[in-house]
Amino acid sequence: MVPDCHTGGMVLDHFDLPTTYVDTPEKLQEALPLWHAAGVLSVDIECSLTGMHHCLLALLQVATHDQAWLVDPIPLDGLMRPALQAMAQVPWIVHDFSGDGIVFKRLYDVVPNSIFDTMLLSRALGYPQPGLKTMAKLKLGLDIPKEEQDSNWMLRPLRDAQISYASRDAALLLPLLRILADEADAKRDHPEIGPRLAALPKDMRHLLKRVRAYVPPKHDPVVDKVRHLGDLAVDRAKKLTALRWAWGNEGDVGAVMELGNRWLMARLEHPPATKEALERTIPNPRFRRKRLDALWAVFEEGAHETLDNGDVADGLIWDSSERR
Repeated sequence: MVPDCHTGGMVLDHFDLPTTYVDTPEKLQEALPLWHAAGVLSVDIECSLTGMHHCLLALLQVATHDQAWLVDPIPLDGLMRPALQAMAQVPWIVHDFSGDGIVFKRLYDVVPNSIFDTMLLSRALGYPQPGLKTMAKLKLGLDIPKEEQDSNWMLRPLRDAQISYASRDAALLLPLLRILADEADAKRDHPEIGPRLAALPKDMRHLLKRVRAYVPPKHDPVVDKVRHLGDLAVDRAKKLTALRWAWGNEGDVGAVMELGNRWLMARLEHPPATKEALERTIPNPRFRRKRLDALWAVFEEGAHETLDNGDVADGLIWDSSERR
């Protein structure tokens, strides 16, 4: 369990709020009325490394002007949807909701009633690279250690650096919005910026409309790319991509790194005829030991068949650069 008011050894400043780690139904029940009473919430998420169409939610960050909460969806799985439905009644401050919104919609079928996206505001003000790290540095003088963004958020317990990063990410959205709102007020009469600012409410409504209309893809794009190779290749593509997402969502970073699209396409276009040939295409020894049998099971059936395009499966050694 992560203690309250945890800062991971970082120096406290006015962006570091008292933080509660919510990992029990009781803590969630205590937090809900506080969120409702706040009137507006800063909301951010961290996910597994498998992309918005396939990922799991690893952490939900919620902040008000004086407190932050890190909600762990792993022990609270059955309670996340009703909690988000309650949160959805309160306006959210977000940054780049186009991806996060799809995660909420896909996993929980929940979309907030209203949002204010500080990334859209930053873009309307004319900032060409309005990512959160850039805007925090420009407007708040705060360096965010973004290397934590791509860390493994599915492993428990979370590291101190992850706790600090996640808490601060949510906490800085409200002060960032205040500074950007002051800048917007000063530039409403600007001939180029003014019309973009006036269009922001419409833009944010359209964003929510797109998120509500989201339908998850039926399969990975790799499946479509190998249809010309025939039914066997399509079946293998479906099985391999399913393994990639399942293992990645378990927190196996190797599944995302080793089973890249280039590696998949090379194996599907020129399937290995033996387990040993497949083994030589996986340079990561830990991942190879752990996953080789399951990967070979995909290729073992029909390993010596001639593919529909006339190419015979072989055991050539492929360069490891094909992984990506």
